[in-house]
Amino acid sequence: MRVRSSLAALALLPLLAACGGGGEVTMPPLTPEPGDSRPAQASTAAPARQTLPARLALYKYLRGISVGDARACAYLAPAYERRVFGGPGRCRSGLGRARAKLRPQDLAALRGVTVPTCEAGPGAGECTVRFEHLRWKTAPARPGGLLAASFVLRGRGSRWLVAG
Repeated sequence: MRVRSSLAALALLPLLAACGGGGEVTMPPLTPEPGDSRPAQASTAAPARQTLPARLALYKYLRGISVGDARACAYLAPAYERRVFGGPGRCRSGLGRARAKLRPQDLAALRGVTVPTCEAGPGAGECTVRFEHLRWKTAPARPGGLLAASFVLRGRGSRWLVAG
């Protein structure tokens, strides 16, 4: 039995040696795909000190959602409130229904969310927070519904609102 398995191994050696490739590079170099959505340039994160009021507005909105506090609606621009809740002034009455669509894990995650960074733009006096840039104390919430893939914050004087 030992002799047969040794002979079988010896018979396979030339086949295995042929697969070695002799140090040739068989894969092409990695290049970005044409449809790759990742930015090619460095981050456009605005200085933390300048974006603190905007990030604080988003933080209060997200934390307000977590506990069902209708005061979170004060941080929404009318156009965003229209898009998410169906009209200006409908956040207060619709927050409970929209919040009910979130999973309990999402609500728990929102209780520990922070907003560490904000990118400048897209317009003047605006900054954007992408969902993946939010920080979580627990497992992250799932985006969707009240939790957009990105939040655009717009400054009007010293007040910042979630605008998109």
